[in-house]
Amino acid sequence: MSAYRAQIRGFTLIEVLIALVILAFGMLSLARAMGRSSQNEFEALQRSQAIVIAQEMVERLNANRKEAALYVGDYSSSVTLQDCTVPPTLAARDRCQFENRLFGADIVDAGKAIGAPLAARACITSPGPNVYIVAVAWQGIVPTAPADSPCGVGTFDREENRRVFSTIVQIATLGA
Repeated sequence: MSAYRAQIRGFTLIEVLIALVILAFGMLSLARAMGRSSQNEFEALQRSQAIVIAQEMVERLNANRKEAALYVGDYSSSVTLQDCTVPPTLAARDRCQFENRLFGADIVDAGKAIGAPLAARACITSPGPNVYIVAVAWQGIVPTAPADSPCGVGTFDREENRRVFSTIVQIATLGA
C-alpha cells in the first residue's frame, strides 16, 4: 500500500510541474501581448499627433489664403526652438511656428519637447493651382509597408518605419 501511495505522489508532482510549465507559457504570452499593446498605443499616439499637426497647418493655409503659395516647402523639426516673434509676414511666422510644432514645443516634460511624433517632418506641395497637399512624416517603431507619399523619403533609419499622414487642401478663388 505504501508503494501505491508513492506512485500517486509522483504522479501528482508531474501534474504540478506540467501545470507550472503551462502557466509559464501563458505568462510569457501575456507579457508579449502587453508589449505589442504598448507599441500599438505609441504608434496610435504618434499618428494622432501627426493628424493634429497637419490639421493645424491646413487651418493656417485657410486663414492666409492669399499667401498660400508661400507655405510650399519642406519642414523639419529643428534641434532648438526658434523665436517666431521676429518674422515680418504672417506666412513666415506660421512657417516658424509650424517647425516649432514639429519639434514638439507645445508639450514639454522635464525640459524636453514631447508634443510631436519621432523625428517629425512635413512637406507642403502644390500639384495644381490653389491645391495643396500637407503631409507629416515621422518614424514609427514597428516596420510596416512603406508609405506612398514622398515626404520624408531617405530621412529615417528604414523605409519600413516611415509613416506619413497627408491631406489635400483646395482653396477657393473668391471674388474673381
